[in-house]
Amino acid sequence: MNREWIRERLDYFKALCEAYELQARTTTEYSYKQRESSAEMETAEPTVRQILKRLHPELAQSELRPMYTGGVSEALRAIRHALGILHDQDEWKANLAPDAPSLVADHFYPRIWGAAEGSWDTGRYRVAVEQAAVALSVHIAAKAKSHLTERELVNEVLAQSAPPPGKTRLHMPGDKASRTWRSRQDGLHHLAQGAFAGIRNIAAHDEQEWPEQVALEHLAVLSVVARWADEAEVVTA
Repeated sequence: MNREWIRERLDYFKALCEAYELQARTTTEYSYKQRESSAEMETAEPTVRQILKRLHPELAQSELRPMYTGGVSEALRAIRHALGILHDQDEWKANLAPDAPSLVADHFYPRIWGAAEGSWDTGRYRVAVEQAAVALSVHIAAKAKSHLTERELVNEVLAQSAPPPGKTRLHMPGDKASRTWRSRQDGLHHLAQGAFAGIRNIAAHDEQEWPEQVALEHLAVLSVVARWADEAEVVTA
């Protein structure tokens, strides 16, 4: 939400209500100024009602136009209530959030966060993820001494099979006859394929910016692949 815009709209409507109320107290007749304020309130009402609906649905049911008996008292209560919610929302988020774990980007694998950090700090989250994926591909290729890139690279060098002459594999450490080793190697192989197919390729061709949370989750996947790839041992024929 654009909180500054919301606050500006609510403050404007509040000022109209207060002006109407002041005019009503200083005259016993329905004055030209009251009529003018009422018209401005009528124009602003649809947007204000949508704002109230987003902040607190019940507030949107309030009567926002001047009433014959109560004037603008109900509208003022609703606007003040909404401004209070808007003022305290940041504190609610900080102090009432559940004690759930959260992802901290600069704690991701250094190779991933180092490639993403520059673009991330400027709000270009999709570009940050793309740069991290490219850096991961370059690192895996350098470790395996391969000329391939991205999906073709990980499809070959992370395969479970022994490398043919002149080729290199990156294999997780451990007993290759065990189910545990096969599971770990399979996991690295398929997760890396998924990362380049479903993250890197989409980041490269998507024209819209990504939400920060989505980009953060994608970086987490790349971080896992990078960590496992660094654990892997270089195997030659």
